[in-house]
Amino acid sequence: MEKKPFKFSEDLTRVIYYCGMDVHKHEITACIYARDRTNRDFIKTSIFQTDQDGLRQLFGFVKKYRPVAFAMESTGIYHHAVVQFLERKRLDSSWSYDIVVSNPADAAGIPGTAKHDKIDAIKLAKYVANGLLKNGKKIIFILEDLKAIFRMAIKLEKDRTMLKNRIRKTLDRAGIRPRGLNLNHEWTKYFLYGFIQQSKTLGQFTQDFMQNPNVLLKHRNSLVKNEAKFESFYELSLTSVQRALIRQHLIDLDFKTSRKTILALEVDKLLLDCPGLRQQAHQLSTIPGISSFSAVWILAEIGSISYFPSWRHFRSYCGCCPNVVSSAGKIYHAHTNRHSNKFLRTLFYNAAVVVCNFLKHESDLKAYTNRILARKGDRSKKLAYCIIAGKIAKITYASLRDKTSFAPEAPYPSICLKSDSMF
Repeated sequence: MEKKPFKFSEDLTRVIYYCGMDVHKHEITACIYARDRTNRDFIKTSIFQTDQDGLRQLFGFVKKYRPVAFAMESTGIYHHAVVQFLERKRLDSSWSYDIVVSNPADAAGIPGTAKHDKIDAIKLAKYVANGLLKNGKKIIFILEDLKAIFRMAIKLEKDRTMLKNRIRKTLDRAGIRPRGLNLNHEWTKYFLYGFIQQSKTLGQFTQDFMQNPNVLLKHRNSLVKNEAKFESFYELSLTSVQRALIRQHLIDLDFKTSRKTILALEVDKLLLDCPGLRQQAHQLSTIPGISSFSAVWILAEIGSISYFPSWRHFRSYCGCCPNVVSSAGKIYHAHTNRHSNKFLRTLFYNAAVVVCNFLKHESDLKAYTNRILARKGDRSKKLAYCIIAGKIAKITYASLRDKTSFAPEAPYPSICLKSDSMF
């Protein structure tokens, strides 16, 4: 522990100091606040950089006051480095202190008042001194890494979809429009790579492809099964520009697919040292519509289920419930809440689509799904998906709370699947 000489004015003072910090990407505004026995405020502010030298200067600025709490807002990811630095310093410091990372909504200023970095830092220090701030979601850095990986993976998947659509559009301009052309299949990309290397018609290249002994047998067999899709376009060919465009798109598609595979390997490496996380992910993946990939992503996004007092709070955070609008004593249910986690909202909505359209195994959830679809009809299918997404979110909450796998018979009263009501 760091040795420090005794100072009468500092070590025997009865004044308790607090530190509020307004954190930005490149700088931190810090405020030391205290109130003495005459009810007069002591305020001292300073600005520091967010690099390591700046953080050390910040700690040198505050340590002579020994604040009992550091308060800051959760500003995206910029506060992560500050929290890590303060946690490391707490191990070696000569006094103990709390680190409060509050929800920005808890520290919002009064509308119409002046607002800038110095005022924000003073306000945070005063709030924490009066016990008005509480810690928000705890920062678990391995879960933050997983979130970053999954969000990058979904961006790559969107880019892959965009490239596949551009390839189809280029083929459309050439008049080649086979139905059900799936660019996720390996043989399809292999076939297109060969087709763009020469200027023959589609029919001539197909015959050469079938007779080429260097082509893998599984690719030739796949083409035989799908040959009927190409027969009506055998007389067509691609221009040199169209071949160049498709070549570039295929190269980009393979590159982004490789990047996505690398991210999947990184997820596996992170999970090797987290058996509890793996177990919870396995339990979640037993819920229909939720894959192993989605289960780990859900756990990374929510952190701990203890943050949510009830399934209603959890479902609201996931964006799987409607907004409630009341006026003149009447209550209306509006669109789903957009001020929520958009990634969880998408995951549960996609799970609902899978349960509605692809799940074949009978369970209480499938029976509930069939009743909702029958009641809403084809014209309100998206509304039915939203209702079922809310039900899956409710089941997810119960599974995480009770640390159990999904039971088709629904043994838990809290997830009562025989109820048709969403609310």
